[in-house]
Amino acid sequence: MDESILYRAEKIILILIFGLSIYIPFIGGVIQEDKISSTFEKRNLTKLPSIPKSIKEFKQFPEIFTLYYSDHFGLRETFTKAYFRLLNKLSDKSSVDDVTVGQDGWLFLGSIKPGYTKFNDPMGDAVNANLFPEKELVTFARSLMSVKNWLHNRGIEYVYIIAPNKHTIYSDKLPTYISKQNKESATDQLVSYLQEHTDIAVVDLRQVLKEEKKRHQAYFKTDTHWNHYGANAAQFSIMNKIKTLFPEKISPFLLNDSQFKILIKGGGDLAKFAKIENIKRECPQPVFENECIPVLEIIQTNDKKRQPYTMVCEAKELTAVIFRDSFFSALDPYISRYFHRSTYIWEKINYNSLMKYVEQEKPDIIIEEVIERSLPYIPSASILEFTAKNE
Repeated sequence: MDESILYRAEKIILILIFGLSIYIPFIGGVIQEDKISSTFEKRNLTKLPSIPKSIKEFKQFPEIFTLYYSDHFGLRETFTKAYFRLLNKLSDKSSVDDVTVGQDGWLFLGSIKPGYTKFNDPMGDAVNANLFPEKELVTFARSLMSVKNWLHNRGIEYVYIIAPNKHTIYSDKLPTYISKQNKESATDQLVSYLQEHTDIAVVDLRQVLKEEKKRHQAYFKTDTHWNHYGANAAQFSIMNKIKTLFPEKISPFLLNDSQFKILIKGGGDLAKFAKIENIKRECPQPVFENECIPVLEIIQTNDKKRQPYTMVCEAKELTAVIFRDSFFSALDPYISRYFHRSTYIWEKINYNSLMKYVEQEKPDIIIEEVIERSLPYIPSASILEFTAKNE
């Protein structure tokens, strides 16, 4: 075949491909229905701007319309997914700031980038950069003691639980370039100070979970949280501490391997943050064999996701009120089996809620659980005021 004909054919094919690459997204954007939000990026998309009605609006229109079009061109969601999928395959770094890729496929919440502060800076915790100033450490301990003493005077016990960051338990899976800035962490500071200067019942779960990881994987590789192997070990340690307060009424149990079934579920919160799709994880699920099956009793609030709720177990005696965060979700099925009533409040302890639930539930014990990455933090103003009144 004549070379000139081949050359012209190649040029025509190249022009067609170039034209299609330009016009297919445009045509798709015209004919497809506008989406309100992106299910992949987890955000709302820019709305179609209205027709300009003033000179100022006319000048702003091109920029606003560009933002709109960049959110709504044809096949955008498909291209976005393909981009992140390719980026994660080609790079050993996460494609988003909120996730750090560790060794062997382990994902960790947070970033080491300068100025990063989201999610209480868990990577800063990993290198022991976030510490209590001495004055704040003293104030923090005083506030906990004030709550503990106020409850004690009313015949109510108090337990303070620290749930470790995944970074702490699986520090060996962090990127190799991670190095400690200080010898101690904020958790080291707090636990040491509380043990030396107070009589608060503190449950520091770090060593328990480090031991558990020798037997089972205790945290998910692509999620922030511990799995049920980790939760099983954690609840056993917690309840052994509570048993010292109620020796005749608490009998801690530890599930064995035969009491778990393995389910396959999606990748978890960190996989979603990193835009990594189609990852599956093994999820151990406890199979309880005792006679107590807790019954859910909802407490209605405006926040449907984090509304307080109560679990009722008729065979038990004690009543507990638990101030918690997301890590207690896996503990709930265990803890609810120890108490007649277990009321869960997804917030840090504060004066208004403390007064409300002490009056409402008449608890035998207040349990406060916090994730390690929330340390160091200053107690709420209402608790500091409460502390001042009760000293």
